[in-house]
Amino acid sequence: MFFSCKSDVEIISEITADSKFPSFIVKELETYYSDSGIVQVKIYAQELIRYEYTEENYDEYPKGIEVEFFDNYMETTATLKSQYAIYYIDEKIWEAKYNVEVNNIAEDESLNTELLYWDLDNERIYSDNFVRIKTQKEILFGRGFESNQDFSKWRILNPTGTIIIDEDE
Repeated sequence: MFFSCKSDVEIISEITADSKFPSFIVKELETYYSDSGIVQVKIYAQELIRYEYTEENYDEYPKGIEVEFFDNYMETTATLKSQYAIYYIDEKIWEAKYNVEVNNIAEDESLNTELLYWDLDNERIYSDNFVRIKTQKEILFGRGFESNQDFSKWRILNPTGTIIIDEDE
């Protein structure tokens, strides 16, 4: 006969090391990102679930996120909303999914897509999916998109449809 014993600590460590279990859950999250004491971004989410014991550490936002981008005077310059999001902690990359909307408030422009990435380190947003951009004068469509994070300088990588060119400008 052979017997094997494991301590309660060993058993708990094995169970909690399983990636199916979150490290913690936060309800009604509101957080701010700042640089040199100046608030640049505010993120609100109804729920955050953190997974730290996986190959890739990440935060899951199953009920979506709402993001505000600020100028140096704390005026909102742009917003980003999605119905679902994941933040990859080590890479500092956000993945926003399902009914993603980005708005540039000053230019009255909006972007709609089903998948968008936000690279925090490079302050860049991009997508390789279908996008719809509404400006004050037109509605543009295409596949693939990139922009600075406040959506003030953007481009569609593969535009489709009719594009109106104003020769007077």
